[in-house]
Amino acid sequence: MNGAMLTFDGLATLAGHAEATADYFEFRTNAALSNVQLNELHRATIEIDGRTEGVLVESTDRLDPASTQRGAASRLLLTLRRNTASTSSTQEAQ
Repeated sequence: MNGAMLTFDGLATLAGHAEATADYFEFRTNAALSNVQLNELHRATIEIDGRTEGVLVESTDRLDPASTQRGAASRLLLTLRRNTASTSSTQEAQ
């Protein structure tokens, strides 16, 4: 699903592509995040098609391992565990 938005506390929202399964999202994005920043990512909110859902970060992988230059964007794959207890719809709140 294109147009997915992933939001972490204290970090700008990441735009990307998400694939959903019953228990997980695979979120792909381009971002300039250091290894320290990646290791600090734990909880987030993902928004897809007007629906938001709380997620837990299971893993973060650089798809361009050679592009670890400071400030350079790299392709990232984040595996996110779905937390169905926090699922909501922005349309329902209106």
